[in-house]
Amino acid sequence: MSTTDDEISGQTDISELWATRVLKRSLFDADGGILGSIDDLILTPEISGNQLSLRGFVASVDRRQIFVHEGRVEAVDRDGVHLRGGTVDLRLFRRRTGEFLATEDLLGVSTSNGKISDIGFKASNLKSGKFSTSQISTTSGGRLWKKQVEITDWSLVADLFLIDQVSGDLARLRDLHKADAAEEIQSIPSERRAELTSALEASRLADLLEELPESEQAEILRNLELEDAIEVLGEMEIDDEIDLLKELDPDQRESFLSGMDPEQVAQIRALLRYSEDTAGGMMNPEAIILTPDATVAEAIARLRDTDLPPAISVRLFVTESPTQAPTGKYLGSVTLPRLLQEPPANKVGDCINREEPTLRPSASENEVASLLARYDLLAVAVIDPLERLVGVITVDDVVIRLIERSTP
Repeated sequence: MSTTDDEISGQTDISELWATRVLKRSLFDADGGILGSIDDLILTPEISGNQLSLRGFVASVDRRQIFVHEGRVEAVDRDGVHLRGGTVDLRLFRRRTGEFLATEDLLGVSTSNGKISDIGFKASNLKSGKFSTSQISTTSGGRLWKKQVEITDWSLVADLFLIDQVSGDLARLRDLHKADAAEEIQSIPSERRAELTSALEASRLADLLEELPESEQAEILRNLELEDAIEVLGEMEIDDEIDLLKELDPDQRESFLSGMDPEQVAQIRALLRYSEDTAGGMMNPEAIILTPDATVAEAIARLRDTDLPPAISVRLFVTESPTQAPTGKYLGSVTLPRLLQEPPANKVGDCINREEPTLRPSASENEVASLLARYDLLAVAVIDPLERLVGVITVDDVVIRLIERSTP
């Protein structure tokens, strides 16, 4: 997140941000349309020191308050907050343990210099765009005396916002790499683990679960409220989600599935049929898929603008309609380097490799590993007997499975 060249009034440094210059401003989508307005700023304790980090915003959209993660923000200017591309999560905002709200917990707090009237943030790591508290503005005086406004360093008031152990642990888990955070979660006693995992936001907890053995994932999931568990499952990569659901007993699995979107459930049930030690049990149904009449320019744009793993995002899969797994007839694939050699207006159907090997869902783990190694592939399509693309297996999937098999 950054401020734009059209800086917020009063700012002199593009790495600085003041709370009151954002509050009540507009929230814009990626095309510049107004979605709503900013009601509050959400802050969380940092892993070291007494600073607070800007975690996101509370915004009013369609008469409801929602959470906007700071990572979704493209820029802030004098008009408001501008989002990157993608959809907006309209689930109601729910305050979590360890979170501070600027308007409720900081603005108006009395200090030795007066009451806090504004909070200044500075980019503590310009590469990641993380903003931390750096200054405050205090106001003193009143009707009988001229108001005095003073800018002071955050460190002078940091002790007013000391955190408890739970909040500190949450801050540490949020800042650690997900693999390190998962290792720390495993070392925490089960009762305290349940307290912390219940307080983590769904996306972060999903990241941690994907680093844990399925048995421990299932234990954590069982300790969550049903609504929270369903939200966490929705944030997981679908192949990890399937592995976790298989670890649950049938009644628990059905209780989770009953609260999910019916279209998503249909896809999940289809994947649950496959045995874990087969291609069907290893594959991910999410891939970048286009029809043969799509242009090379469109294909390159799709490959570049994706959150899918690198092993998948360098290869485009081409099918007849529909392009959601299970797709129409599978036609072949083409890599990003190959597309970059083609004129942008060409059709992807004219440059795909129709001879590339594929796998059936029933193929064994050994067959999968052998095929990827033999043809030096990063990803391979899994095709059902009707010649439909039902999923993709990457070399990463094979490595992870081998590690799981070798771990005691």
